[in-house]
Amino acid sequence: MLRRHLLSLLATSLATPALAQPRREPPPAIDDPRASHFAFGPPGDQWRIFVGLPKVPPPREGYSVVLSLDGGTTFPHLWHHRETRARDAPVILVGISYENANRRWRDLTSRAMAPVAPILFYRAPPADRPTGGREAFLSMIAEELLPELSRRHPLDLRDMTIYGHSLGGLFVLHALFTRPRLFARYVAADPSVWWNAGESQREAAAFAGGVAAAGGTVDPAIQVMIAQAGRPRQNHPHDPTLLVRILSGVPGVEVLYRPYPQEDHGSLMGPSTADALDLHLWR
Repeated sequence: MLRRHLLSLLATSLATPALAQPRREPPPAIDDPRASHFAFGPPGDQWRIFVGLPKVPPPREGYSVVLSLDGGTTFPHLWHHRETRARDAPVILVGISYENANRRWRDLTSRAMAPVAPILFYRAPPADRPTGGREAFLSMIAEELLPELSRRHPLDLRDMTIYGHSLGGLFVLHALFTRPRLFARYVAADPSVWWNAGESQREAAAFAGGVAAAGGTVDPAIQVMIAQAGRPRQNHPHDPTLLVRILSGVPGVEVLYRPYPQEDHGSLMGPSTADALDLHLWR
């Protein structure tokens, strides 16, 4: 279900009443020789990289890749989905985990800025969290981590999906706007579109304008999935539907909007990681 169904999806989701928010238990701990992790980065400032190998040997072009942010929580979900839904898929799972909350905020955000004018429902970021490291983090992924993973495993770097939830979803959108050819698919679950008073919407508009100025289409085409928990709230700083509309007007960007009115922000991680895997496998 791609861009041509977007407006009907939005209309349906707006008419859907909010349901009780279920509590979802996290997937069980992974105890499998195909799942491992390693430290990556300079001493004292490292990431933990989770790697989940498939059961099958790599195809000639190498394994395709699903890379997830907040790997400590997202990687087990993706592992569970792959093992139960696509056991024979030649897909390698990679999760990037951070040492603490401060590191996470630094890696996934631009520099925090106060809005020029007061905004209804706007939530400022915690004052004690460092911000502004996303460019360095994105460069690390593209120029250091992916080459290192390619040295360790046969990978098809033309067939990669990136998944992020919350601040991770915000980072995924920034990666799309600044390095649209790095991944073939971008999945943002409940992205923090409130950040810097709607910065991601301004980035999306600039991205659309840049595409138009550079020839009018993204080539090769890419896919973007945006999942949302709860009911959409138009003109609310936490609502990504305006962002969805902007991206749906960019030729060469196929947009899939997935509303989950029955989920809350935390429980969305389960179904949205399943959706990311299905999108990656073109199911």
